[in-house]
Amino acid sequence: MSKGYIVIAQNNDTTDYLEQAYALALNLKLTQSTVNNLTVCVDAKTKKLVTQKHKDIFDHIVDIPWLDDAEGKDWKINNKWKYYYMTPYKETVILDTDMIFPQDISHWWDAMADRDIWACTNVKTYRGEDVVDNYYRRQMKLNNMPNVYTAFFYFKQCSLSSEFFALCRIIFNNWERFYYKYMPNGKYDWLSADVAFSLAIQILGIEHKTTMDHITELPTFIHMKTHVQNVPTSSLEEDWTKSIPTYYKNYNDFKVGNFQITHPFHYVEKHWMDKDKIHKMELAWNKN
Repeated sequence: MSKGYIVIAQNNDTTDYLEQAYALALNLKLTQSTVNNLTVCVDAKTKKLVTQKHKDIFDHIVDIPWLDDAEGKDWKINNKWKYYYMTPYKETVILDTDMIFPQDISHWWDAMADRDIWACTNVKTYRGEDVVDNYYRRQMKLNNMPNVYTAFFYFKQCSLSSEFFALCRIIFNNWERFYYKYMPNGKYDWLSADVAFSLAIQILGIEHKTTMDHITELPTFIHMKTHVQNVPTSSLEEDWTKSIPTYYKNYNDFKVGNFQITHPFHYVEKHWMDKDKIHKMELAWNKN
């Protein structure tokens, strides 16, 4: 297959990322007209949980190669530099597992194909507004770094991507040293995939080739982190689901706080994707 989506699903003690990936795969199959392939990358422990239902809906189940860089960590992002080496596609979009797509965005691929790498740098609130708050990205802003989101990130199999991911490997494995050298105006004290990808783009000097900040409608997604919703944070709890209601009819028809969701939806709070939503998608898929 020439095009497809890819995620890493590594379960920990609190979150079933494999089940989230399963929900995303069902959703893509139900909503995307052409590009609806999902490859799921797993570690040895998570692979033991793979059942026939996963095999029936995932297009590929790939072992995370080499050593598991995220072993023993709760926030399992350390293997994200390996996407280039795990994808079976010529054109790939990286996603996070905790996402669903209410509408067909297959036509985005034609636009993204103009670039070898296209990093999402603009995201939306649940009301469809451009996110302007830098609450989670203050250090990136202070260091004038590209505002990269790896929850939607396009790349081709090509020499530029090969160079980019080779540098990502070095940054991921030496992130404290890179933060110290390239973030003099403030740095994080943890590894962030967004920051690592942003640094790689900045160091290679390819921002003009990989980002298009003036285009805000693609690629993009609705980001449900509480502090970027362009509303007074005192009115929202850290878990947005406790403050903003969801009116859910179906996988392609739901509202958050009375606003119809039309963009890819990064729900963040893992419990939002519950068994009932998954069951409804299973029924729809089986009917199809």
